[in-house]
Amino acid sequence: MTERVLALQALAPEQRAQLEQAGVEIVDANNWESQSPITIIFGWDKKIGPAALMAPSNQVKWIQTVSAGIDYLPLDWIKAHDVQVTNASGVYSPAIAESTIGYLLYFIRGFNEAIKNQAGHFWEQPARDDLRLLASQNVVIYGTGSIGQAIAKLLHGFGNEPAGVNRSGHPVDGFKQTVSLENDHDLLKDADVVINAMPATSTTVHYFDEQFFKQLDGLNIFINVGRGKSVDQQALMNALLYQNILHAALDVFEEEPLAKDSRLWDYPNVLITPHQTGFAQENTKPILNIFEKNLQSWLNDGSLSVNLTDVSQGY
Repeated sequence: MTERVLALQALAPEQRAQLEQAGVEIVDANNWESQSPITIIFGWDKKIGPAALMAPSNQVKWIQTVSAGIDYLPLDWIKAHDVQVTNASGVYSPAIAESTIGYLLYFIRGFNEAIKNQAGHFWEQPARDDLRLLASQNVVIYGTGSIGQAIAKLLHGFGNEPAGVNRSGHPVDGFKQTVSLENDHDLLKDADVVINAMPATSTTVHYFDEQFFKQLDGLNIFINVGRGKSVDQQALMNALLYQNILHAALDVFEEEPLAKDSRLWDYPNVLITPHQTGFAQENTKPILNIFEKNLQSWLNDGSLSVNLTDVSQGY
């Protein structure tokens, strides 16, 4: 049977032709219902994706996402119907890492205050001791996978050696030490910066809650480039209000888009970006490369060679 790929990610004409040369048919999102059976989905759409996946006329056995996270997929249904999922893990890590360094420099080098002063036409130098070097900050990165490792690599260029936190505490290159989630307390006592780069799992939902933030005593910067649901948003706002945390840079939120009436918008010590840290023009080619490699192995022997996820774990 010919494999039919429902393209829910835009393809340039040359990319489409390249995939068709492999021997598959490309099905467009606007007429998928007349092109059954669909066997592969490339990309995702919150309306079309579930409908196509669950349509009785289709036989979807593999989804290739264009994202690193897969928590937005109907994972229970996918697991029950033995659908395999591969993701784009690793593609977005360089862009997220560069954005994270930008967040750090924004606060550590005083650009946040400079922007406020510029808006009021004020020439007001900070005290010399108010500014620090990134190398001097004790950085703790939650999540030592592709994103965490990319952040650590850039931090090394600034003379900083971060510590890492992962599920088991297993050692990972690029981190001066790693501990498990259950044993992170000692790291937090001396932390200046906490960066969340963890995936979304049942274990990480609201990991950063009221109890977590109360451990902190004037943490300089909290950054979330992982998943919005890992942070209890109200607990974070309380921590900022009571100065358990002095500054925060947030790219992901429990509910997106962030509500217009959220008080977070008005916190002067918070930098908000609209889930953009992974964006880069350079991402398109490596995403397609992952899909092509997986397509080749799928057509050869039904296996998936790159970024096969564990649906039961959620990543």
